[in-house]
Amino acid sequence: MQYKRISNILLASVMALSLAACSSNNNNSPAASNDATKKENSTTDNTAQPKSNVDETGWDGSKYVEPITLTTVKAIGNNYYYKTGESMENNVLNTYMKENLGIDVKYDWVVTDTNQAYQTKIRLMLSSGDKMPDVITYRGDMETVNMLIDSGQFTDVGGLIDKYAGDVYKKGMELNPDTLLPVTRDGKVMALPVLDYAYNDDMVLWLRQDWMDKLGLQAPKTLADFENIMDAFVNKDPDGNGKKDTLGLATGFKNTYLNWIADISWLFGDFGTMPEQWNKDADGTLSYGSIDPGAKQALSTLKTWMEKGYITKDAGLVDENGGYEQFTKGQAGAIVGRNWLPDWPFGDLLNNVPGAKYKAYAIPAGPDGKIGTQSGNPSVNGWMLINKDSKHQEALLRYYNFLFDNWANPQKGGIFENGFAEGYDYAKQADGTVVKDPAKYPDLFPGYGDRTHLVEPIYYSLTFDGAREPGLYAETMNKLANGGTPETPYEIATAAVRKPENIEAMKIVLEQKDIRMKNYFQGPLTETMKSKNELLKKLVLQTYSKIIYGQSPIEEFDTMVANWKKSGGDEITKEVNDWYISASKK
Repeated sequence: MQYKRISNILLASVMALSLAACSSNNNNSPAASNDATKKENSTTDNTAQPKSNVDETGWDGSKYVEPITLTTVKAIGNNYYYKTGESMENNVLNTYMKENLGIDVKYDWVVTDTNQAYQTKIRLMLSSGDKMPDVITYRGDMETVNMLIDSGQFTDVGGLIDKYAGDVYKKGMELNPDTLLPVTRDGKVMALPVLDYAYNDDMVLWLRQDWMDKLGLQAPKTLADFENIMDAFVNKDPDGNGKKDTLGLATGFKNTYLNWIADISWLFGDFGTMPEQWNKDADGTLSYGSIDPGAKQALSTLKTWMEKGYITKDAGLVDENGGYEQFTKGQAGAIVGRNWLPDWPFGDLLNNVPGAKYKAYAIPAGPDGKIGTQSGNPSVNGWMLINKDSKHQEALLRYYNFLFDNWANPQKGGIFENGFAEGYDYAKQADGTVVKDPAKYPDLFPGYGDRTHLVEPIYYSLTFDGAREPGLYAETMNKLANGGTPETPYEIATAAVRKPENIEAMKIVLEQKDIRMKNYFQGPLTETMKSKNELLKKLVLQTYSKIIYGQSPIEEFDTMVANWKKSGGDEITKEVNDWYISASKK
């Protein structure tokens, strides 16, 4: 697809619509100084570039001749680990990108992203009228993305895509025809997508296999089967401590019923709906899943589960972090989440509960045979906005292109063949064997403060996980699950770091790929959404909570639906369908 004009992007996209990552070197650490020198020499010799090759931005074809600065803000996840003496502001990745690309990343602020702290700080900046940094990268709710766009501080990136996006990045955007729709305003594309692996956000059911074995339980096929398993987990002392202190399912829905981990939206899917998104009805129109009759059945089931102790009575008071800790602390026997959870945070379970085992299972079917899990935009996991006043609006694309060309699917002999930096996310033994276990090989991984987790510098990048080719992960995992021999550096690295449980989980994901329930509304906030969304969301969440906790009868659901409709919901439904009809005709 040619990116000559944004209208062409939309035309091609909507016509077609009619409808945890490889650890992949160069660093300045003492442990790898020789290797770093080799790698630096393997890249283009920047000093040898003729002056005539330098373009109007100061780029000579491989780096900025005079280093430029990009300002940003950063949310640190719970999977960020550092070597002693390093931090988000000062680390091996930032140093590498400055020395090799001439891009110096500076942070206006950094926050640990718990309890939606990143979202909160972004919104505070917006409400205060603060000047935004050169780049904002954001994962999470589209409302905040829309607020950023509506602030008027960010540029249309369509022309930047035309001129600066690399072929690998463009090809990745083409795989999903509606990739750019959520951030398009009047034919202008207002953010760059952070591409993710396809199927990477699909859900599977994870069970404590040691509990399953101890209690003689079999794989659940139906919701009733799963309820029997939860009952055994709660009442048959699976942890053997003589106390009734275990839960059936780890979950937390303080902020949302549509979560990436400790998810409960799959239960709604078992009754034919998906909350907090727009689903397609049999007549082809879109309706809001949170008010669907199936949601009423799911709430009634949740109420029963809470009464029986299958889920914690704190479920409505904790977020996803508190939810998954129920599993990793050994309290709960089941959790629904993504295929890569063995990479993180399941390592915490093994640390907290020696001898614990876990295994992935297919999502069980509901009473009428229905199965549904959340979808979203399967090849996008975040957005990058570029300040219209930034002196180097093109720099983010050059940064991303470099990672696509060298990191996403590294070639044999390439600079990131084994990982990002020796002594960080990989090491070499004397015979050249690559290892990724800092606990087993402490001398090869100097400066580690916590040897239970691999330090992976790629997470420090402006683009969250470096760069990902959407189809690569699923293809590789499926090959490994079916006994294939890893051949490329990506396949070899994936096989080295992905646990067998992770590989098996991805196989289950692909076997159940048709259960995904797509969110069919991919447009910007409608006019009524802008003024009524918060009110309507509060109405739904409060009613859900009262029903689950037995403070209101199940019939309160019907009252809530009526209030939702007359309080702006009907107008929003019309606006959403008008958008969908318009988009489908293009």
